[in-house]
Amino acid sequence: MLVLVARLEVWGSMDARGAVRFLVNRETTVRGMDGRPFDAVVENFSRTGFLFTADVDLPEGTLIWIGMSGAGAREARVVWREGQRHGCQFLMPLGQRDLQHAFRSRERMVEDLEARLRRASMLREGE
Repeated sequence: MLVLVARLEVWGSMDARGAVRFLVNRETTVRGMDGRPFDAVVENFSRTGFLFTADVDLPEGTLIWIGMSGAGAREARVVWREGQRHGCQFLMPLGQRDLQHAFRSRERMVEDLEARLRRASMLREGE
């Protein structure tokens, strides 16, 4: 008899739409379509969007570019605004790889890569 044991970890919470939202509270740079950058703090993100806070006045429908350390920059649209908080939708949802790497520090990415290389090395030694 073969028994499979699995462990599922979700580093976030489910929103009202059923999407997993990852809590990050990370500083980033956002650019309006005019190309001018401004500082923002991303509170959370999901495959389809994110919430950021910044001292800007971007009306609904505004197109922006957001930098996501570990996953490059993405184009998005502001879908709601409440004071300095802006809810945005990615124009193209994040793929699995970008979802895993978005808003991760360079140090954390290097640590993960080193751990994978160690595991691969240990597997080769055990062959």
